[in-house]
Amino acid sequence: MAVATDRLFIDEKDRQLYDRLENTDMFEGKTRKEQFLYALGLGFSRGIRRPIGKREGFFLAKDMRSEDQALLNAVAAQDTESLEVLSDKAKVFRTAEEYAHAGIRLLVDEIESTQYGTFEKRLEKELHDMYKEMGVRTGDQASS
Repeated sequence: MAVATDRLFIDEKDRQLYDRLENTDMFEGKTRKEQFLYALGLGFSRGIRRPIGKREGFFLAKDMRSEDQALLNAVAAQDTESLEVLSDKAKVFRTAEEYAHAGIRLLVDEIESTQYGTFEKRLEKELHDMYKEMGVRTGDQASS
């Protein structure tokens, strides 16, 4: 069966999880694409990838910016440890979809199981620590 590369898919059971994100301050006004990319990033950062059951179209590939496609390409290349995967758009999309499938569950669980604002603070600290590990100076480091 050919895999469509004109759109990105989610597991049909995940739609309710994405709908729940819309009711959080952190995702208020965010597009489905932005929600998906965030879930993808979380799933990938935790190293958790889950196959999708029944696929449901979520957003169109034409709505991605070049930066979005670069993110998908980077995830697929890192996951396969090969740049050859970039020649197969269906594999790149499938990899992103599977990381997002795991990530959306992690994301909703973390947001709903923490106190108001705590998830955002924890995320901010994680990002700060990552920057520090990479040797990137952040605003508070630059001023000291």
